[in-house]
Amino acid sequence: MFWLMLLAVAPGAPAQQRLPPPPAAPTQPSASRDVAIGAVRSYRGDRTLINGFVRVPHELLDAVTIGAGGFAEFRLDVGVVDARGTVLATDRWTRRVPWTATRARGAASVEMVTFTVDSGAYEIRASVKDSASGRQSAATLPVQGFRARPPASDLLLAPEIRRATPGDTVAGPGELRKGDLLITAASDVALSPTQAALFYYCEVYRDSAGDVPWAVRVRGGEGKTIVTTPPAASAIPAGGGVITGSVDLAGLPPGSYQLELVIGAGADSLVRSARFRMAGFEVEQELAQQQQATVATGDVFSQMTEAKLDTLFAPLFYLAPLSELNVYRGLTLEGKRRFLREFWRQRDPTPGTPDNELQQSFYQRLGEANRRFREGGAAEIPGWRTDRGRIFILHGEPDEIMRRPVNGQSNPWEAWKYTQNRALKYVFYDQTRLGNFQLVYTDDRKEKGMPGWERLVGQDAVDEIARF
Repeated sequence: MFWLMLLAVAPGAPAQQRLPPPPAAPTQPSASRDVAIGAVRSYRGDRTLINGFVRVPHELLDAVTIGAGGFAEFRLDVGVVDARGTVLATDRWTRRVPWTATRARGAASVEMVTFTVDSGAYEIRASVKDSASGRQSAATLPVQGFRARPPASDLLLAPEIRRATPGDTVAGPGELRKGDLLITAASDVALSPTQAALFYYCEVYRDSAGDVPWAVRVRGGEGKTIVTTPPAASAIPAGGGVITGSVDLAGLPPGSYQLELVIGAGADSLVRSARFRMAGFEVEQELAQQQQATVATGDVFSQMTEAKLDTLFAPLFYLAPLSELNVYRGLTLEGKRRFLREFWRQRDPTPGTPDNELQQSFYQRLGEANRRFREGGAAEIPGWRTDRGRIFILHGEPDEIMRRPVNGQSNPWEAWKYTQNRALKYVFYDQTRLGNFQLVYTDDRKEKGMPGWERLVGQDAVDEIARF
């Protein structure tokens, strides 16, 4: 990562040169294959400090050399332009990317720029040239300098924020330092079911010290609030301070969302917001193929593409803790193959035979869960990510099922019972009447029900489930 300091840029600064307008590119790219620029503004003295992030997707790059030690390479040109089109500052640098990284689905480099400006309108321009093919891609982002001190900075979202410790005070590759916090840079924050923690950072400016109340909420694509955190308060010293934290969004369906930080209370409150994505796993087709094929003798991972390896890795959080899985994302293609071989080798119930029955049944159940338990609505949640799908994958077909459809004012529910190895009972309730069943009660200590579920289903249903 490169840290470019373009400080004290002002509208009246002498022009260094004029850049030709960049090739047409959307200000907010609609696809992950576009070069993208993100920026957040904060206040320093009487100027606006802008932290910019340029995302360069590796899909845009061709290999300079292939194989062991192979790499791709790109040149990045960055400029800051005022409202008159005058280039106030420019810089360029070259970045080399390992060839294996260019083959990973969704992989990208994030380059950082930092500059300060006076009040006024500006534009960040970024142009990327692939060294192997000569192809060029570009993006622009308009930014506005504050006219006066704002009550708060822009909201910065990140996949990780950590606090510096003695001996670990220098920002690493891809990290931005804010005070004693080290923030992982991202122009477009995308979470996943296995990496669902979203971190946020916002500066609050005020003349006097005091406790400032705040809360976080998450809105879906239609503006509906779907997550709200309990109210909190931060002690903000005179001059200003920071509100930072994280929210666990595990279980959020794939899609685009907005996190809002509500600062203050009542008429004095203000909102800072930023968008993020929850990525899903395109598993249905891959798992259907896996379901049709049995695990044959030999190395089933040796010829798989990285995209297919990632697909087979995605649901493994049902079987293993994140502490075991976190290493996977940073591995090379061959490293991912070794990880999956070892993962299933350790769980093979019959290591002396050519078949791994657990691996085979796991992916067969995943395919069946996708076929039977996909849930409706705008989210289109694949079956393996639903509550019923999860229980089916972990325990197989229930020994008994009790189903109750919509009946007047009563919503549908169903109860599953397992009686073989250990007696277990699960109750799923559909509050939407759209086929979206949520686990509300179970006697399985590894699963969580819903407090007060009896009020949802009604006493008659509770009695019926108890007799089941």
